[in-house]
Amino acid sequence: MADHTIMGGKVHVYKRGRSRYWQCSTYIAGKNRRVSTKQESLAQAKDFAEDWYLDLRGKNNRGELKAEKTFKQAAEQFLREYEVITEGQRHAGYVEGHERRLKLHLIPFFGDNGLSEITPGLVQEYRISRLNPDNKPIGKPFKQAVRQFEKEYGFRSNHRTESEAEFRLEAVKKNIVPFFGDTIASTVTSKAIEKYREYRLSQIDQEPAIAAKMVDRELGALGEMLRWMKQRSRSPSKSTMHHEIVTLRQVIKTAIRHGWLEHLPDFSPPYRKAEKISHRAWFSHDEYRTLYEASRVRTQRYKGTARAWPCEQLHDYILFMANTGLRPDEANTLEFRDVEIVEDEGTGETILLISVRGKRGVGYCKSMANAVRPFERLRNRPRPVSDAQTDDDDTETGSEERGWRKPGPTDLVFPANHKKQFNAILEENDLKFDREGSRRTAYSLRHTYICFRLLEGADIYQIAKNCRTSVEMIEKYYASHIATTLDASAINVRRPKRKNQSKEDDSGKRPEA
Repeated sequence: MADHTIMGGKVHVYKRGRSRYWQCSTYIAGKNRRVSTKQESLAQAKDFAEDWYLDLRGKNNRGELKAEKTFKQAAEQFLREYEVITEGQRHAGYVEGHERRLKLHLIPFFGDNGLSEITPGLVQEYRISRLNPDNKPIGKPFKQAVRQFEKEYGFRSNHRTESEAEFRLEAVKKNIVPFFGDTIASTVTSKAIEKYREYRLSQIDQEPAIAAKMVDRELGALGEMLRWMKQRSRSPSKSTMHHEIVTLRQVIKTAIRHGWLEHLPDFSPPYRKAEKISHRAWFSHDEYRTLYEASRVRTQRYKGTARAWPCEQLHDYILFMANTGLRPDEANTLEFRDVEIVEDEGTGETILLISVRGKRGVGYCKSMANAVRPFERLRNRPRPVSDAQTDDDDTETGSEERGWRKPGPTDLVFPANHKKQFNAILEENDLKFDREGSRRTAYSLRHTYICFRLLEGADIYQIAKNCRTSVEMIEKYYASHIATTLDASAINVRRPKRKNQSKEDDSGKRPEA
């Protein structure tokens, strides 16, 4: 290995194996530091090494060099081990959420800080920075917004290589930034983009088709950038801030496990007050009746068309979910072999016994009697051979053009996606939001089931077991706003009046002592 020294032997310039680039190293601030010069010429490599060493000395004199691990290094270690250790235990989307929060927000803010510098005060500064409207890129000049974009995102994505991200960013800097310059990012409208298109087409000396393709590629990058700026300019919700602090705490715990830090700082938000517990969005009896009657009308409207099958499936989905209390993800993985029609000994009714596989593992659910008929229709209804049709298929092709078959035991009970159709019914009947402004979704059918059972006076412990949740969750989010859970006989208790022990005589006067 070729090795040279400069700066009185304080800096080494060397080349490893078959590498074509020279590297340099030095020892400063209690740590060996090295970097690639990216130079093939020895003379140029020495010049680079000299400038690099002098820069390090300046940073050391200003106290900017850290002898300890930085937050960025701890974050990289956390990401490296978290996915491997939690494989099969955590959903891939949850792991990706940690990575996204670190790359977009936490590392840009804390990255170069030593771990001992991550104090409660610095975390409070992070909260202020995230909530400060002055940090929103959409209100900055386009040049500044692009610099913030490059630092925090820069087209980096799991679906894109580093070279592709760099290529897109260079195209933006070379062509788009000079055009918009100091224009406020929020004023980059469709008209401004159209002007940019005309300008670029006049500048490119290529065939019109090739020039249009090049401009479209640049506009695609611009569109992605503007979407990021709008998203980044939204004030983060309380839940978003909570998840970011959770990720921050996980990184610091990783540092503690590796001996890079001694204790975990207090990251709890100051000045907080007791939080108001809002109930989950559900349908009252009248609203639920409006919902299923609207879905029934929709099935009759599209009867005999290609839309008939998804409409019928949705109608039975609503009835099934509101009478079983299943979570939407549990219903999406439910197979016909998981459902059995049984006679319940306790009530004497015909109900469904469901083997549920969901977020809590395998559990069981006993349905209401009203769930039996919808399930029988689902089991007997022919379905498309591909099972790929969703409620978004608006084609009017006749059923004879598709293959149909009866579902088998291993088929999904609900193979199609009903999200758009369900939301359309809610919008049409003014049911999308409850009186508190909470948004209703398919999950609201589960909440409706729980609330109906509480209204009927069912035992809260049995409801919790049947819904595979805890009594605490039901008391916190459901029973708090159900009037029938209050026992008036236990509340309106009156202490009996004490009888006067001294008897009065016939004249009404008290006897003399």
